[in-house]
Amino acid sequence: MPSINIIHKDGRRTKFTIQKDEISIGRSKDNDIVLADNTISRHHSMITKTSQGYLLADLGSFNGIQLNSKPISTAILKHDDLFRIGLSKLTFLMHEKAEDSLTLLSDTDEARGSQTIIRSSPHVANHGTGELLLTPELQKDVIEEELTPHLEKPKVTQDEEHELTALERSNKVLFVLYEISRQLISITDFHELLKKIMDLIFMVIEADYGYLILTGEDVGEELIPVVVKCRDDNTEGKTSLSASRSIVKRVIKDKVALLTSDAMSDTRLNLSESVFLQKTKSAMCVPLWEKEKIIGAIQLDSIQKGNQFDEDDLELLKTIGVQMSMVIEQANLNAQVKDEERMRNRLERFHSPQLIDMILKGEQETKDSIMEPNDITATILFLDIIGFTRLAEQMPPRDVNMLLNQYFTRMTDIIFEYDGMIDKYIGDAIMAVFGAPMEKKGDPERAIQAALKMREDLELMKKDIDSEKQFNIRIGINTGRVVAGNIGSPRRMDYTVIGDSVNIASRLESNAKPNQILIGKETYKHVKKKFLINKIGSMQVKGKSQEIIAYEVIK
Repeated sequence: MPSINIIHKDGRRTKFTIQKDEISIGRSKDNDIVLADNTISRHHSMITKTSQGYLLADLGSFNGIQLNSKPISTAILKHDDLFRIGLSKLTFLMHEKAEDSLTLLSDTDEARGSQTIIRSSPHVANHGTGELLLTPELQKDVIEEELTPHLEKPKVTQDEEHELTALERSNKVLFVLYEISRQLISITDFHELLKKIMDLIFMVIEADYGYLILTGEDVGEELIPVVVKCRDDNTEGKTSLSASRSIVKRVIKDKVALLTSDAMSDTRLNLSESVFLQKTKSAMCVPLWEKEKIIGAIQLDSIQKGNQFDEDDLELLKTIGVQMSMVIEQANLNAQVKDEERMRNRLERFHSPQLIDMILKGEQETKDSIMEPNDITATILFLDIIGFTRLAEQMPPRDVNMLLNQYFTRMTDIIFEYDGMIDKYIGDAIMAVFGAPMEKKGDPERAIQAALKMREDLELMKKDIDSEKQFNIRIGINTGRVVAGNIGSPRRMDYTVIGDSVNIASRLESNAKPNQILIGKETYKHVKKKFLINKIGSMQVKGKSQEIIAYEVIK
């Protein structure tokens, strides 16, 4: 049965099995797959079963969907396709991977047996740095031993043999920790990184089976196998692989590392179905931490009669577990930073940095309505160049382009400075909105402050350009109720505001004189005591059956 593996923005992992023909995905709780992420829409996308396969479709979301790193509006999903929605990563699976075929059996675990149980901690590793470094004398001995394998080895005492064994184990730890750190830098795919770390564990610990299991949303209840490894690297046909849910849950619940060196005769595991099915002779399990919280566990099993894990193996696995926890946390953080940066790059073309921070960090008061079609009160500003057509006829196209880019850059910076949003560029005109997607106190005042700054900045700009290239502007501002949301088709959506208040702002701009700032009646009510304003009076504008009252902002 098809399924979707989900890595949420906070690193949690869940699995959703597709059991009906339509699956909705979004932020709202009425979706089949709910993603708690303020950067996505309430109803973001849909997966529909068709005759060609499962169709993934964007529902006009603000931030869209990336399928295998490419933006899409619709696409037929293939096995192992990765699609990103906001800060969440979803993998579509037509059939189970090896880790999905792992069965976690609920074993009876009332009896106590002869395990080694060690208290675990996210802060303390069991090998200090000093233990992992070779002294020059020992380095010399090791090098000489490697370079002269044909010479007869001298006899060593029991103490020396113990010291060499300890040194060998320390070298293993050092090797694994170094490789884990190196892989973290070189491997960008999180799942591949976890698989590589499990490979490293098998290089230093002789195990037959290894399982990396992470907790789901309800810690300790939902256990999700992420990596499954066999000694021969062949999991095909091993659909009956099983691990003890009781051992894993005990490790997670009690925050301990557990070792059983003789699983078949361990009284605590007498009724463990998984032990008998897997013919496990020895097993050990250690927790994975994220700060003060356990997020999963690593379990290793041995079915070889002469290969029983001991306490040294458990200590080694604990040390790797601590390092691995750091890797998981860092990898999740890196992924979140990259995703937020990608989202920021997309948003910063239209929104001020302050507003982007509020969207990404979720500090807004109306989280459930952000970026969705809503009735809001906003202030709309239209800015236009007077006589641009005549100006363009007198200048080479390249010069026109350079002049417009210089002008738009200065005006856009001013809009962002006063917390406005660029709705769109319309030829040589700009439509800006103050109060969308979030209403803020003082939106009308900031719009007028921006308009005054634009007029002032234009005069400064004129000083740096030739007289024949100089031009004037006109500005119209109006405040009122609008509908703000995504408008367009599934192939192209734009976030904008529509309504009569927008039309009035546009008409005010069309009727303004050179370098004049005209505002509507509602805007005037909000700012009449904060600026020097003259009443123009009633005027008839195109598209309106009744006259509108206009005011001029002096300063």
